[in-house]
Amino acid sequence: MAGIRLIHKLYQYYQLATSFLYAALLMRWSIIMPLVGSRFLPGGIHEFLIYLMLCSSLVEILWLLRFHGFRNGLFSRTFLKNLNFIYLVRVIHFYDDYEHALILKNASYSSFIICLSLSQAYCHWCKLFKREGVKEKTMVWKANTFVTLPILYLSEFALLLLNIQVKNYHSTLTLDMVNRAVLLAYFPILITAYRKLLQNK
Repeated sequence: MAGIRLIHKLYQYYQLATSFLYAALLMRWSIIMPLVGSRFLPGGIHEFLIYLMLCSSLVEILWLLRFHGFRNGLFSRTFLKNLNFIYLVRVIHFYDDYEHALILKNASYSSFIICLSLSQAYCHWCKLFKREGVKEKTMVWKANTFVTLPILYLSEFALLLLNIQVKNYHSTLTLDMVNRAVLLAYFPILITAYRKLLQNK
């Protein structure tokens, strides 16, 4: 019993900490962007963004499999979201020289950071207080669902498209083929997951 209570406390702590960190990401962007502009923005935020996305996704997958089981967790929207984030980290990490990556100076990079911060801070905050069977279409939920998420999806697609068009020296032929396959499947998978989100709510 004490072990179960500890697991639930750790789960709550994870949701609270992750929500706070995504809010901190937005605050960091709002401070850095006016000071340095889009040209030097990646140098001040990109590493924080990448490690936050990677760590929060890996931990959320572990919690998902722990509470929902392997089969249910594997075919959930949450698993798809986190798998997408891990893939995105791999594609736009630019671990060799992210400060000079041209796609990170595009406006879609800033819109991606803003919408990612808002949607994930809201998502993890809701999971902290989630009660089964409660289906509320609050104003915040509507803003997140019909404004923040669509802009996030379009920004991500733009980043992936730019990543194919602008060659960099850590790209490989295999990764390029995977990126093109992801772009082809992006909107069909997205529309299916988005429709499921609307139906569940």
